[in-house]
Amino acid sequence: MKIEVSIPRHDYPAEVRGQVEEKLQRLARYFDRTESIRALLEQQQHVHRVELVASARPGVVLVVDSRADSLSKALDESVDRMSNVLSRHKQKLAKAARRREKGV
Repeated sequence: MKIEVSIPRHDYPAEVRGQVEEKLQRLARYFDRTESIRALLEQQQHVHRVELVASARPGVVLVVDSRADSLSKALDESVDRMSNVLSRHKQKLAKAARRREKGV
């Protein structure tokens, strides 16, 4: 899985990139066919914004966006939300595959 972390205006120190990458690596266990995850970190005044965009096969793009008063809260919320979205997507594909097997 490819991971990209974007910090447009260099609002955060370089160590943050490594911490974010570690958290995003854990998302692979929720849907193993995830091709890539991109994180966008922004600080707007006193609000931290984290946007996660996951590209999952077949051609599905999943997006979550979180805002909080600290980067760690926004990041944790985004990762939790993305794990839920990936899990639901995996369940949806499994349900569709079972339907195809039954011929319904």
